[in-house]
This record gives sequence, C-alpha cells and structure tokens, in this order.
Amino acid sequence: MAQQFESASCSFKSHYGLATLHVYAFGPHEEDNILCIEVPKSSGRALGDGSTIVRVQSACYTAEIFRSTDCDCHEQLHGSLEKVFRDGGLVVYMICDGRGAGLLTKIRGLALGDRLGLDTHDAYVRLGVPVDPRDYHRVAQVLKDLGVQHVRLLTNNPRKVDGLVAEGLAVARVPLEIPPTEDSRPYLHTKQQKMGHLFQFGGMGDADAVP
Repeated sequence: MAQQFESASCSFKSHYGLATLHVYAFGPHEEDNILCIEVPKSSGRALGDGSTIVRVQSACYTAEIFRSTDCDCHEQLHGSLEKVFRDGGLVVYMICDGRGAGLLTKIRGLALGDRLGLDTHDAYVRLGVPVDPRDYHRVAQVLKDLGVQHVRLLTNNPRKVDGLVAEGLAVARVPLEIPPTEDSRPYLHTKQQKMGHLFQFGGMGDADAVP
C-alpha cells in the first residue's frame, strides 16, 4: 500500500554540476525523508531502452561526513554522483544510517568490533537487531512519482534489486565496485561472504567498476 508523502523540489548546483533536488517527506522525523538528485539524460548518452540510471544509497555519516576509512560508502556515493551527472539519472538518498538500524546501533556495533573483534554482521546479531532492516517501498514510490519504471541500478546488493522488483519496477543491476584498501577490505569481505553482495573479492574496481 502506498504511503502518503509531501514533496518539494528546487534547482540545485553542486561541484558535480546542475541538477534538480527533490525531497520526499513520509513522516515528521528526519529519517522519514528521502533526498533525490535528478539529472536529465544527456542527449549524446541517453539509454536506448528507456531505462534510467539510479543509485539508491542509505546514509553513512561516518564515511560521508567524517571520512572513515573502513568502508567504501563515500567512494560509492562519489562514483555514483559522477556517473549520474555525466550520463543523467537519479541518486536516491535514504536518511537512515547503520543499514537502516540507526546511528546508535551502528556505533554500538562498531564498539563490539573494537572490544570483541566482531565484524558488522556478527555485531548486529550479537545486539539482537536485523543485519539489514532497510525497506525499499518508499524508494519505489519516489521513483514512480518521478516517472521511472525501468531502472539500471548501481549496486552490488541483491536486496536492493529484489526490493525494487517486488514493488513492480523493472531492474537491471549495474556493478558498483570500489577497489578495496587495507582498511576497507575486511568490511567488503564481510558484505560478500555474509551478506551476499555481488562482487569478485580481490578484483574489485577492475572490469566491473563504474565506467
């Protein structure tokens, strides 16, 4: 069932270029908001099948604001914005940190990693919370409101693909692989081995990197 929302849009200029910025508010709390950057398709690089390049990203303030080195979230967002501003498409940003579990859970999980050596998957299990509680119903509503039905989704996470397909969207996955660093390699390995993310560990950032 569709949820009620309010929305507002404005022109937007960033270091990446010119776009339209949309906000969709599904409730009174900040985490109920979804931000969306929309860039028109370039006439020279428009997709012939009528699909739209889309990146769905949930907040990771530790990486995106404070530039932590133990994940690839900042680099994924940066790469997605570069591609969308170059080729046209959408970056849909969910204001829900900790894979939807919230900042308090996220930091408690990181603290367990410090004390007990647990990875983020096992830390969430130890805390008794779902490893990835994100829901993509609202994202699908945003896409449909913007007239998008066929999606080329920049992701390594099959749950995002399944979540949008379940909402009636046609989705083709486009790999979004970032070369691992010494600090990020353990987290990427956990995402691959325990959370089912689709990339070839050890070869990330080569043939399947964002073009």
